[in-house]
Amino acid sequence: MTTVDRKVAELRHKLAGIGADFARWRAETEPGRPLRKHHTQVVRLTDLLGGMVGRIDGELDAVTAGGADDVLRECRRLQLRMLEVHRLWDFYRAKLNLRYVEWYRPFLTAVDEFAWLCYAPAAAGSDREAPLVHLSGEFSPFTHLRETPFVVEDVPDALNTADFLGVVTKLPIPIIGLPWYQLVHLPDAPVIAHEVGHAVERDFGLLGTVRAVTRPVLRTMPEARRDAWDTWLPEVFADLYGVLAAGPAFASTLADLLVVDDARMAAELTGPVQVHPPAAVRLALAATALAETGFPATPVACGPFEDDIAPMTAALLAGPYPGLGDRPLREVIAFTAAQQAAAVTAADGLVDHQRPETSDVRCLIAAARLAFDRRPALFAPPPPGEVNAQDLVLDKVAKAVGDGSRADHGDDAPTADDRAAGMRLYDLIDEMIAKGSR
Repeated sequence: MTTVDRKVAELRHKLAGIGADFARWRAETEPGRPLRKHHTQVVRLTDLLGGMVGRIDGELDAVTAGGADDVLRECRRLQLRMLEVHRLWDFYRAKLNLRYVEWYRPFLTAVDEFAWLCYAPAAAGSDREAPLVHLSGEFSPFTHLRETPFVVEDVPDALNTADFLGVVTKLPIPIIGLPWYQLVHLPDAPVIAHEVGHAVERDFGLLGTVRAVTRPVLRTMPEARRDAWDTWLPEVFADLYGVLAAGPAFASTLADLLVVDDARMAAELTGPVQVHPPAAVRLALAATALAETGFPATPVACGPFEDDIAPMTAALLAGPYPGLGDRPLREVIAFTAAQQAAAVTAADGLVDHQRPETSDVRCLIAAARLAFDRRPALFAPPPPGEVNAQDLVLDKVAKAVGDGSRADHGDDAPTADDRAAGMRLYDLIDEMIAKGSR
């Protein structure tokens, strides 16, 4: 056998290995398996990346038919393209791997389910996928790829970090990163609803609508305030989505996340405009949204922006949003009075060291926050052999989630043509690499 024959065999084996890896991961999403709740996410990702594999396979056939010179000239490029598939898959594979660590699994099960329940009302009737939650070294939660601290290996003739992240934005699964220390502090989990709001805004193309519905309000403002609000709109939308998804528990979590001394809070109101609104503005928006949705809330002073809060909140809650079926945002998702009552009852039980009765995971996450607000010591690490309030909530979530896939609850198999999208993505990667090499 010649060197060329061996090289062709090697390439075919490496390419077949990608498909075999995909098959094993898909098998892990069957009912009762660790990734059962990620079935459609894994299917869609492997279908899309399988389209890239199919394109490489076709190129390998063409190169082989061209003879020895073509094989020797193209073999390195084809191997690099296989590595691009692996790198894109590993962006998700490494995060899915966390579900196999026994002591991480209960927490990740809870936050995955919470993210899905916050996202599903917006995604109803679409082929969009809920975000995948993972753990990160960032200080606070964030949604890829809005502010992504991700770097790929520097490989000649392969995608650099910027281009790689540009490609990842075209993959069908959003990513939400949580700080590692949240593993032992479930009361922070309601803030995930804010990050889901970012995914909803991006996935359904809502920013244009957000700007349109707030334009009449912005026209009443001086230019400097108008420019500030225009910069803040994505964050404002995400905060309001968080209130609608988790109610008072979200507002409480946000307040703790943003806590600063009075001097700094006041300075933020007159300082340079940042991507995020000042803490006082965000808390005022959350309080107003709570009041608009029927919950008691204490108004928050926010200096020169105080008169803007009510009309901005009303405009964004009312919409309507063509990307969400022409509905007001408050009709897309809501944390109802009944859910709040269930969350309060569950929090009462946690204070008495009782496992919650409700199986509504949004209520359970809210209950963890409400119980922490009343008695933080409930969530202190327990002595060996005992459990704390977080353990009680996570145990209840595990039972509520069950062993089936989300397809058992009406989340049907994907309808998007992901394989064709993968082939188009392969062509885009080729163009990016060629441009970078020039």
